[in-house]
Amino acid sequence: MRKFATLVTACLMPAIVWAADPSPTIDHVALTGRVLAVLERQFGAFRNETATLSDTATAFCDGTTDRSQVDDALASAWRAWAPLDAYQFGPIETQAAALTVNFFPDKKNFVGRAVSDLLKRPVNEQADPTVIGASSAGTQGLPALERLLFDDMQTCPALVGVAGNLARIGTALYDGWFAPDGWADLVRDAGPDNPVYISHQEFTRQIFTALDFSILRLREHRIGRALGTYDRSFPSRAEAWRSGVTNDIMVAQIDGLTEIVDDGFAGAVSDATRAEITQIAQDIQTRVQAIGAPLSQALSDPQMRIRVETLQTKLNYLQLRLDQQIGEVLGVDAGFSAGDGD
Repeated sequence: MRKFATLVTACLMPAIVWAADPSPTIDHVALTGRVLAVLERQFGAFRNETATLSDTATAFCDGTTDRSQVDDALASAWRAWAPLDAYQFGPIETQAAALTVNFFPDKKNFVGRAVSDLLKRPVNEQADPTVIGASSAGTQGLPALERLLFDDMQTCPALVGVAGNLARIGTALYDGWFAPDGWADLVRDAGPDNPVYISHQEFTRQIFTALDFSILRLREHRIGRALGTYDRSFPSRAEAWRSGVTNDIMVAQIDGLTEIVDDGFAGAVSDATRAEITQIAQDIQTRVQAIGAPLSQALSDPQMRIRVETLQTKLNYLQLRLDQQIGEVLGVDAGFSAGDGD
């Protein structure tokens, strides 16, 4: 009996020792540096794409380029914004850019009414980015540009003013993050005397919360609002349905999420865990691309609608695994996002 007890104890000891091992220590300072590098690329891309859009809009209204170039530039700028949509803190919050860049969801046709009001102003004011920047949020962003291009209304010269103001916002967001004494420096200086981040782990938690909100944004807003119920869908509630880039925006948003996981969390989260999350995300992207039509058109086809509904289930799974595999390793959970409750 004594030998049996000794044997049982010996067998249990490795498990007890393993269970007592502390979780690996996360270097949140290093993680902060890697995440900031990702954010700099993403905000830089939006700055560059909005500048290109502004130049293209001016050329179009001058008659030196064709309409397809403007449509392509709008789509590129919208895709560049998609990852940033989740970061509703820092300069996006302080500059109210979540509304001015992409007033969505627009439950009461605020953008449509704002653009109509803009077109009643003198043409020199319509073309002035400064005037646009002082106007309502619905006049300033990507949905306003889409209305000008795809609704039956006068496109120029308001296109020049709105696109010029959007380029200003793109630069202001990048500078708000990465100019000297910008938000990135505030993040790097985390500590007891920091007014926002008492530790670098606080920034890790904020980024993790942003990823969680990104999934919610996809599931509830970009898909859920248009999907509605089986008895009634709402195709015109889909983001960017006029220009037909809804699906591309969803794919680009997932690209932004996986970039944070792959590059930002490298060194803190194992290669295998990051690969699992990336594979789940890429599967969702493949399913988006396989819907067979832009979201607003797919909802009227029963087979395509099933594919759209499946996306919500897959996004739930992505969120679950992100919480289990990433959140637990980093020692954080999703907190409150400024976008919660939209």
